[in-house]
Amino acid sequence: MLYDLSSSYFEGVQCPLAKLGYSRDGKRGTLQVNYGLLTDDRGCPVAISVYEGNTSDSTTFVPQVKRLREEFGIHSMVMVGDRGMISQKAIDEMSKDTDVAWITALRSSSIRTLVEQGHLQMGLFDERNLLEISSPDFPGERLVACRNPELVGPGTYPQ
Repeated sequence: MLYDLSSSYFEGVQCPLAKLGYSRDGKRGTLQVNYGLLTDDRGCPVAISVYEGNTSDSTTFVPQVKRLREEFGIHSMVMVGDRGMISQKAIDEMSKDTDVAWITALRSSSIRTLVEQGHLQMGLFDERNLLEISSPDFPGERLVACRNPELVGPGTYPQ
């Protein structure tokens, strides 16, 4: 299942869901409404939810997992979301259930820790391949790393 939260800025003043929040479309200082879209593995929409404009991505995620179970009867699933969507709290919640897996990206602080502890060695990358690593900080999780040359520069991880 794929899930993402997006927003649309709002011109009027009467919508009770319209709030100031993180503007994904560059319309800072305007009211907005957020909406979450659930799709199947092909990207076909299966459900949409509407939220107040100041609702954070991560607070909508676990309720969507529950929705998939209760409304759609899906019990075994892999949820895909970005690092702002799948919070550590959500991971802790999903970890209690062996039928729910997730794919997301680690935050830069976690990547930095993996590098500093020697679990992730930047010299093992080439420009095309992925690298699978393990760390006691992420027990039972599969960590797959991909070097992004666009992000290598001053103040970033060594090449």
